[in-house]
Amino acid sequence: MEHTLIPYTATTTLPEGEVLVLAPHPDDEVFGCGGAIMQHVAQGQAVHVVIMTDGQAAMPYQHETYRDAYISQRQQESLQAAKILGYGKPTFFDISDRHLHSSDALLTQLSDFIVEHNIQHVYAPSIFEIHPDHIALAKIAIELIQSRAEVQLIMYEVGVPLMPNRLLDLTALWARKKAAMACFNSQLALQNYDKHIEGLNTYRAYTLPQSVKAAEAYYVANPHQNWQQLIETCTQFRTHGE
Repeated sequence: MEHTLIPYTATTTLPEGEVLVLAPHPDDEVFGCGGAIMQHVAQGQAVHVVIMTDGQAAMPYQHETYRDAYISQRQQESLQAAKILGYGKPTFFDISDRHLHSSDALLTQLSDFIVEHNIQHVYAPSIFEIHPDHIALAKIAIELIQSRAEVQLIMYEVGVPLMPNRLLDLTALWARKKAAMACFNSQLALQNYDKHIEGLNTYRAYTLPQSVKAAEAYYVANPHQNWQQLIETCTQFRTHGE
């Protein structure tokens, strides 16, 4: 019974095809799916990372100069982490933090990106996340793939555990993922996010053999997924206590 709810095996390989990783903020691409990025790269696949917002809302500012410096610092941290993960350089869309939402222009921009790069796998935050930018990007990703049968949506977890149907064995990738997470000095000064993600990834080995030290969890979408019903369920869950 349990194996129908959570995997009892972890994969060390991922499906072939070009990959697009959608990250709401600089760092989510590493915290959420850094292992998958490394594995796709190791398999010789092109990985494209788009970081949607500038991440400025994590800190208050007295002057625009400080805000701009902070945005630049966060981008540099993602660039540094990208070197460790080995995929190249991220693309920054520079949307204001906590102002991410779906629009025809943004959907067209992302759709064109998918076509231009022949994307077959899109990684995006889980619809179960609670940060508004994470939720918004999950919904944007759903809109993107609903009319594209050839594109597979894969949701990752950052702030809220999801119900996975794929576990990726991080044992051989773990040291590099930790090194990539350590690049985000601006965020680690605010919270021990690296330790929290380490705890989450370590917990994901709960159903796996002892040889697996850590894993990333994913929900690989069913082509026939009833997204509207799932979104409504998540909305009800978030507002239950209000």
